Amino acid sequence: MVIALAYIFYFVSSTASKLQRRHIAIKRDTDEGQIDFAFRVMAITFVLSPVLLLFKPFEFNQPAVTILALAMVCGIFGASAISAQYIAQRHTEAGVTSLLGSSYAPMTILLATIILNEGLETRQVLGTILLLIAVVLVSQKHRLSKWRFDRYFWLNIFSGVALSFTLTAERSLIKENGITTGTLVSWGATTFFLGAAAALARAKSQHHTQETLTTGGLRFMQQLSWVVLVTVVANLSLVSAVATFSTTVTFVAAAIFIHEREDFRRKIIGSFFATVGLLLMI
Repeated sequence: MVIALAYIFYFVSSTASKLQRRHIAIKRDTDEGQIDFAFRVMAITFVLSPVLLLFKPFEFNQPAVTILALAMVCGIFGASAISAQYIAQRHTEAGVTSLLGSSYAPMTILLATIILNEGLETRQVLGTILLLIAVVLVSQKHRLSKWRFDRYFWLNIFSGVALSFTLTAERSLIKENGITTGTLVSWGATTFFLGAAAALARAKSQHHTQETLTTGGLRFMQQLSWVVLVTVVANLSLVSAVATFSTTVTFVAAAIFIHEREDFRRKIIGSFFATVGLLLMI
């Protein structure tokens, strides 16, 4: 029952976060300041993260060098993943962003198998192939030719791949040091590197305070739900596979709430392939 509630919490918070971010993105006519916006959103998420202390105190069970190394992985790849996704958001529909970003699932499963010894089976490989077919099906709008896609497609793919490294490092931190320490170290490192990237970019966010606070709050709920889910299930590969189902939820919700219904049949077919793929990954 607890696991089922954890999945529902993730599906609802993840979908709400993606729809809200897409909604405010299409109201702008520029991509300027998206890295700074991502930093502000992540900063809000980090500021709210000490709520985890209500559940578990700090504990450090790994050598400082190991924690620092994992924090660097979380920070560099986390900041890269979020920056790429925010830059592409205005040009990519919410459901498509969700499915392209789900490229983190097979990568996370592979990394979890290699690094965390969580197991890999033949059917998971087949599931990955079906997921890739789904990616191609829903990305027709971003296709330039038979084998070429636009930069926004690749930004989302890059975001998903970078996220897989972040999630694997974060899972290692949580597994050894507990949910509070692992999460705060991961989110803190990501916030730091996003801040550094925003300073280098020198472009201020174009979003007003209310949009930033709302996006930050929803982002916090989305990331908190993920951490809770991974902790409850205790298997990163399994959670990464099942969580891909949120793509289907996002497609339907986007069609209902922000009217992204173009080529809806192809999206549903793509979602079907993704769902079958994720079932094989379990």
